[in-house]
Order: sequence, then C-alpha cells, then structure tokens
Amino acid sequence: MIWIGYTTLYRKGGDKFQRVARTMEREKRATGSDVEVRCQAVESKADFIAAMEQIRSEGKLLTELHFIGHGGMYGIMFGTTSWPEQFSPHEWRTLSIPFAPGANAYFHTCRSARWFAPFFARTFGVTAHGNFWYTTFSRSPEKFRWEFSDGAPETPLYVISCPGKKSHGIAGSLMKYGGGAKIEKMRRFEPSEPDGDTTYDSVADLYDQTFEDITVRSDEWSWLNRHLPKGEQPRVLDIGCGNGALLARLSGNIISGFGVDSSPEMIARARARCSAHANLTFGTVHGPQLDFPDRSFDLVISFMSFRYLDWDPMINEMRRVLAPGGKILIIDMAASPVAGRDLPLFIRGKVYQMLQRRRNPRFVEHLRRLVSDPNWRTMLEYNPIRAEHEYRWYLKSRFPDGEISVLNVGWTSRLLAFDSGELQPGSVAPLSYP
Repeated sequence: MIWIGYTTLYRKGGDKFQRVARTMEREKRATGSDVEVRCQAVESKADFIAAMEQIRSEGKLLTELHFIGHGGMYGIMFGTTSWPEQFSPHEWRTLSIPFAPGANAYFHTCRSARWFAPFFARTFGVTAHGNFWYTTFSRSPEKFRWEFSDGAPETPLYVISCPGKKSHGIAGSLMKYGGGAKIEKMRRFEPSEPDGDTTYDSVADLYDQTFEDITVRSDEWSWLNRHLPKGEQPRVLDIGCGNGALLARLSGNIISGFGVDSSPEMIARARARCSAHANLTFGTVHGPQLDFPDRSFDLVISFMSFRYLDWDPMINEMRRVLAPGGKILIIDMAASPVAGRDLPLFIRGKVYQMLQRRRNPRFVEHLRRLVSDPNWRTMLEYNPIRAEHEYRWYLKSRFPDGEISVLNVGWTSRLLAFDSGELQPGSVAPLSYP
C-alpha cells in the first residue's frame, strides 16, 4: 500500500495540503500499478496511530509512506498552533509502523532532511527522504510556478523546496517569485548508524573546563536568580544537569538538589565537582521517565537542555514530581534570525562579548576549543536547536499563564527563558497520545 497523510489544521495552508495530497493520490493511481493508494487527513498523533493500526489490522504493508504538511526540527507537526502536537524521539521509537521490505518514507515538510528523515531511517530501518530547505506550494513539481489565486480542488498542486532562510528570506523570495529559484530535490537517507558520538560523553572534559563557573552565563544566571521561589528554600530538580555547576552555585540556597543527565561522563564530573555538597545528588536518566515519587520537588529547572528532551512525556513527568505551588524554569537557545526590533539586545550582546574577551580570556579560549571540537559539531548535528516559534507555541499551549522572555540575541539564534508560574499537581492535558 502507498499511504499519503496530510494535515489541514496546524497552520495556514491546510486546504492546499489537501490538494497536494489529492494530486499525489491521482498521480500514483495513474501509473497503472495495482498497489492500493490511500489518502487521509491525520490531525493529531492519535490519528496517525489509528491510521497505522488500521493498515496493520487489514494485513497490509506500506511500500511508501508520505506525509504532507508542516514540520519542526524534530519531525512532523499535528494539532494546531494553539495546541501543537509532535511525536517525541522516544515516542517514535516505541511505535510500530507496518512497512514492507524495501519501503520508503517521504516527508514533504520544511527542514525534514536536517534531523528527522535520517532519524526516521535509523529508527524504522527504511529509506527516508526529506527537504533541507523550506517548502512552498507550486503549480509545477519541476519549477516554482506561483498560483496567483486558489485553484479548484481538482487543480494539480505540489509541495516543493527552495533554498533560503526563514520562509526563504528576502533574497530567497525575490529569487523564487522572479523565476530564478532552484528546486531542491528531496534528500535520501539510508538506515545507517550515526557517524560518531552523538552524546556529550566525548566532549565532557571540554564542557567541564568551559563551564566550571556557571555565572559566565551572566544573562541566564541573573534571570534564574530573579525567578527562584521566594521564601523557604526549595527542593530542586535539575534536568540535563551537565557538570553540576548550576546546582553547585545554588547549593547554599536550597534544601536539596538532584541533578539528572543522560550522559554518564557528565554525571561523573558533576559528582566530582559537588562531592563537598552534602545536599546534592546526581544520577543518569534514560528516556522521559523520572525515578522520583510524586510531589518530590518545589522547583524543576531545565538549563540549556530543553531542546534535547522528549517534550510532552517529560513535561508530564515534571508536573508529576512537582509539589503544589511549585514551578518550572526553562532556559534554552532557539533558532531565529535577528530582526530590526532585536537591535538593542543584539548590540548589547555584542558589546558583552567584547568585554568578556578582555575580562575572562580563559573562558573565551575554553569556549573556542569546545565549539571547534569535531565531537561537539557531531553532537550538535544530531541534536539541533529548535525554532523560536516551536518553543513559544508549545510552552504557551501547555502553560497558558507562563511567561517567556528573550535574554539575548545573536545573528541566527536567541536565548529564551520561561517561567511557568506556580502550578498545581496534574498532567498536561488534553494530549491525544499516549
């Protein structure tokens, strides 16, 4: 069977995604092959699961899987921008999709070749295809042909990919609408293992040397101190604790701190650094499960690590272990090009960087060694940062009373900080899966 799935609700263009899917359906059937072609809307993770289970219950196997819609850095998107849904890496690994031997999967979304298509190929043992650049609608599959007005439902329409930054950018848009844009062919990925260590283990020493004093991240440290719970000293859980430098700094102002990380090498350095702090404990964590009783902590922190987490499963665990009135603090980097309104923060950041080179040359040198190390680059390739809108839409939907701040801005990324506010016990709802 050839299965074509599409979304209509997540973001604008949903009606056109349906037309693209129907165009593909007609063209697949016109080949004269006796392979069944099924085309259906899947608006949630639960819809996708149900579609795969239906195929399995019918005793059929997929020779091709196509998804037409929007995508984030970590895969295809469901739901709406007010309640976005995305399978986490952990959730993908738990799924069973009825692929036939030699099957192919195609993800007709923006940026699917950067992380998701190769991950999908490795996870399911199939050949996967994706786009490196951003997608657009076209009346031709070979060259961008603008549809000046919405066509009839039966008018052919295609999703193609054109080079260019955020929604193609000014230069990319001029090339596209001027007829000079090159069409990107979908990139193909075989189910091969990663080329190198994708974890922090191989860069643990360099990271530990660079961030032995967490206050070198002055914007992050200042914001965190302003948002710590007032009054009694809290019980703190640090998810993605790294080398333990953050909890070491907080140690004198908290009752207890527990740091978890998926990297055994980082945990080893955290334990060594904090051996004199009797109120701090560290341990490794695998997958989005936290081995703590309900209501164990007053504060949960994710400091420069949220991008690596399985968002919905881990958020549910954070809520479970959080005591009544506790809160979640998240600081992380997000991909977003600098805009005119960002100039004050951007200039301030550049001035700070120049001062940092003079005041703390040791840190600057260690940072240079870290970011230029091949193992660091490999780790980032397999653990990319997400777009700013992904953070904003997700966090606002799960924590409507939370507050998102921009701490500093670079050429292509910015530092975001999130305070959930005081929370009551419970899970994040309504999730369609699991």
